[in-house]
Amino acid sequence: MLAKAEAIVSKHVARVQISRAQEARFQLLEGVASRLGGFDLPAFQHRFDHVPIESTDSCLTAARRVIEAIAPTGIPPALAVSALAREALEEPNRRRSGAYHTDFRLAGHLAKLLAPNLAPRAKVIDPACGAGILLTALMLETCGGDRQLAAEWLSDGVNAADLSPNALRGCLLSLACLTDDLDALARMRARWLSGDSLIRPIEEWQRMAPDGFDAVIGNPPWEKVKLTRHEYLRANGQSRHYGADYVQLDFEDYTQCINATKNYAREVANLHATAGSGETDLFVAFTELTRKILRPGGEAALLVPAGLIRSKTTESLRRQLSSRSSQMSVEIFENRARFFEIDTRFKFLCIHWRARSVGEKMAALELAHGRGNESGVEVTPRVQIGRRTLAELRSDLSVPEVRSEDEWLLYCRMIRSGVDWSQPDCRWHPELVREVDMTRDRRHFSRSAGKSTLPLIEGRMVHQHRFGAKAYVCGTGRSATWEVTLPGASVVRPQFFIRPDALSETARQRSTRLRAGFCDITGQTNERSLLAAIIPPGVVCGNKVPTLLFPNDNCDERLWLWVAVANSLPFDWLLRRVITTTVNYFHLLSLRMPPIEPESLPGRQLIETARALDRFDRRGVSRDALREMADLRCRADRLVLTAYGLSDDDLDLMLIDFPLIDRGQPAIYGEQQSTVTRDLLQSHARDPERAARARRRVEVAYELGAIAYLPAQCSAIRAGEMMESAHG
Repeated sequence: MLAKAEAIVSKHVARVQISRAQEARFQLLEGVASRLGGFDLPAFQHRFDHVPIESTDSCLTAARRVIEAIAPTGIPPALAVSALAREALEEPNRRRSGAYHTDFRLAGHLAKLLAPNLAPRAKVIDPACGAGILLTALMLETCGGDRQLAAEWLSDGVNAADLSPNALRGCLLSLACLTDDLDALARMRARWLSGDSLIRPIEEWQRMAPDGFDAVIGNPPWEKVKLTRHEYLRANGQSRHYGADYVQLDFEDYTQCINATKNYAREVANLHATAGSGETDLFVAFTELTRKILRPGGEAALLVPAGLIRSKTTESLRRQLSSRSSQMSVEIFENRARFFEIDTRFKFLCIHWRARSVGEKMAALELAHGRGNESGVEVTPRVQIGRRTLAELRSDLSVPEVRSEDEWLLYCRMIRSGVDWSQPDCRWHPELVREVDMTRDRRHFSRSAGKSTLPLIEGRMVHQHRFGAKAYVCGTGRSATWEVTLPGASVVRPQFFIRPDALSETARQRSTRLRAGFCDITGQTNERSLLAAIIPPGVVCGNKVPTLLFPNDNCDERLWLWVAVANSLPFDWLLRRVITTTVNYFHLLSLRMPPIEPESLPGRQLIETARALDRFDRRGVSRDALREMADLRCRADRLVLTAYGLSDDDLDLMLIDFPLIDRGQPAIYGEQQSTVTRDLLQSHARDPERAARARRRVEVAYELGAIAYLPAQCSAIRAGEMMESAHG
């Protein structure tokens, strides 16, 4: 949106020597600020000791062109100036610092959250301010066009801190767009802190706000305090990709950098205890700092990674925030609107809370979901999650991602009716193992089968009730070619083999017996999230396929039962409330298994269903076989639904969360997408009319060639496989 304005700035700056380019850029943007704020540019430069490198007329002429280029974008000019004043970071430095600049849409949204309860001249701060877009957005929201109020507030209440002097300069000039009072700007700038906010004594913050700040706004760094060889080499100018050999590594300098990083991590963890759980995380430390410097009754609004509400390492921070806030809201965003220059699937939060005063009651946690549009953000209605209920159902206070009150009530019923299999004495308590590390053990891999080698099962080979869902063809690494196999034609054709004597004792023993496994790389919005299968003896699994045994009930029946439950729609829906891209043990064990035992009638039915699906997977491909497999899958889903005590309406609510199911199947005439799986499930509804209506739809869909439960990755090859099968 600012490309035209950026082009004008870049062309103007290109006239000076490279060594003076940054200064020329700042001075041009100060010219823009002088036009917007109404102050005298030479007076501003004199007040802040900036020696002009060009004439005032030349600077102001270029500044006018920049303002003209900003106008059509719809971005508030002061926020656009802040965006143009940002420091350009190379990717290695960006990753190491965790600095991801704030989008103007998010800046405006955070400002709207804080502004309603802010009194004039309240003490506000951004402790990692960057070029000041959040503080500027807050001032625009609270002061509007009142320049006198803005000057008074800047003079007395607006505070900032940052590690970078250039960032503070950008922050100053973006706020300068709001006033012509240079004295107010000078008094404000004199209070600001230049340096690392995380290691400053608390006394320095108290000098700025003796009673604590009325508001803290921020987008703190998101990275962990660590240094890898890969990032070290890239930061030192070497162009490389992950997996490349580590050549030209200065081990002495690298060791010094590693030690310095570790020392810094310890210092931060000593000052901010919640950041010391696992690897030191910068956003955790900044969130704790925010809590410490906020006065009772003050409010904070931060942008942080979604790990705050779901990670095991952030549990202590969640407890702090919950116990010391009277009100709290969490809005969950995906980066699909490209707020940040990172993966569009990345999830982050806008968290807003009010620091609890003595004796003040705690309101329910409010949970919502947000998304971006061209000019701002949209947020769904808030779900009220009682804090006592949350503590009852999620002992670590991690927050399930529910989108409505109905989903929250459904989640509560499923958890309360289920079995806590995280308890060591539970018959369901699993022994989870990663058998082979695909990086550390790679030297033992072979591409050809030997007399005594074992096939190595990778995550992509595992699907629901299948462990030969993809077969290796050729190539290496990310460029390797794999072919999809249809249900009924699974085959174990791995990329690698490994000798048993290269395995750990645990992995070697597990490779000789039946166990369950699942692919731990997934997605919350994938067609299906949990992909589990029985792993037979004679193969070994890579680290992306953790395997399970149940030592408290060491029988094969429980393995088959677990696979049937894990692949069911109800359990998958439950899992999707707590994961993003990985199924880790922490998330999995935080859920509840349905109250079914292998010896019960539904248990025996589910076990036989899972065994039958396994047998079907190697009997050959035919339309009739695929439909029989769909009937078995439907039977399993209905049994698990009943075990959780759920209704057909609950099933309808769950299915909304799986919009990609039946993608690739032919739709009924006049409809946009096939619903054959939903219809098959509802053809067994308790309501006779609903069941009959669904059966009629299934019949129509089957006449069109639709097949329920068939993964989308199989749909493209289904027709060709069917034809070959028919000719055979």
